[in-house]
Amino acid sequence: MSFIPNVTCRRCGRQFSALRLRCPYCGTRRVRQSERVPASSGSADPGSPAGERAASNARWQLIFGGILLLAVILAVVVLVSISLNSSTKEPVTTFPSFTPVSETQTPPPPTIAPTPTPQVESVNIWVNGAATTGFTMAPRWNADGQTTVVSAVVFPNTITNAAEGVTWSSSDESVITVTPDSTNPLVCTLTQVGNGSSTISVTVFGVTTSIVVNAHSLEA
Repeated sequence: MSFIPNVTCRRCGRQFSALRLRCPYCGTRRVRQSERVPASSGSADPGSPAGERAASNARWQLIFGGILLLAVILAVVVLVSISLNSSTKEPVTTFPSFTPVSETQTPPPPTIAPTPTPQVESVNIWVNGAATTGFTMAPRWNADGQTTVVSAVVFPNTITNAAEGVTWSSSDESVITVTPDSTNPLVCTLTQVGNGSSTISVTVFGVTTSIVVNAHSLEA
């Protein structure tokens, strides 16, 4: 161990022997450290006013630090209690609403479009293949059973088998009765049941035409 102490260069920070007056590395002159002891401040003496003020400041700093520490501890306790309470609550489960469906639910009936009403311009009554406005029924001219078949001819000729739209009638059924054909309502059988006169009418979808039929020489 060397008895000569080393000093540190105040410029480059390297150590060298205290016998040297300059740093061998950077050439900086070595400065002798002062051996003077600095004087103590007034606060170092507890009996002085400065010392009393320093002691009072230290006491208040200690009290403030204790209050601050207590506030931090209370805040931590409150946060921990809130966290525990929220974690122990049961979650609320919300189920979507639904409409129960009946097992025996009947499907709605299919919508049936109404049948359009045919547009009729004119109607004529035909007998023996020709249009007529009237004729005479007599036993010598009638068919078996004192009958004559007449038909309704419609223009335009688009009505066939229209049972709901065709109506036959007799103004005096004691003289002549009407019997529409079951397969073609445009055809009708007239039956002489007495002597006299009767008006035979036919209505096809709102359009009506009539003829006068005279009946005679039928024995009572």
